[in-house]
Amino acid sequence: MWTKNGSIPKNETDGTEGWIEVDAPPVAGEGQEVIWCYPPGWVVRDVMPPVREGYHWMHYLEQGWVEYQIDNSLPAEPLPVITSADIPALVSGQIEAL
Repeated sequence: MWTKNGSIPKNETDGTEGWIEVDAPPVAGEGQEVIWCYPPGWVVRDVMPPVREGYHWMHYLEQGWVEYQIDNSLPAEPLPVITSADIPALVSGQIEAL
């Protein structure tokens, strides 16, 4: 298998330079899955636990799955409403500078 710039490995390249050969993915055990995470490469991890309302999961290579509470609070002050008329037109030189 081949990867370029950390992309998910493929069975063949497109012929351009920069491809590196990687091992085939390992086999996942019961309750596990295989993902490509570059670096380090193929990772066997536990399947994501069920999602509880008001929470979400994030996976860290060293820690595994970590559950976070979702903050549904609103900002103290409402955000200002901006229309397209409020945004000045940019000339091409200003756009290039961005």
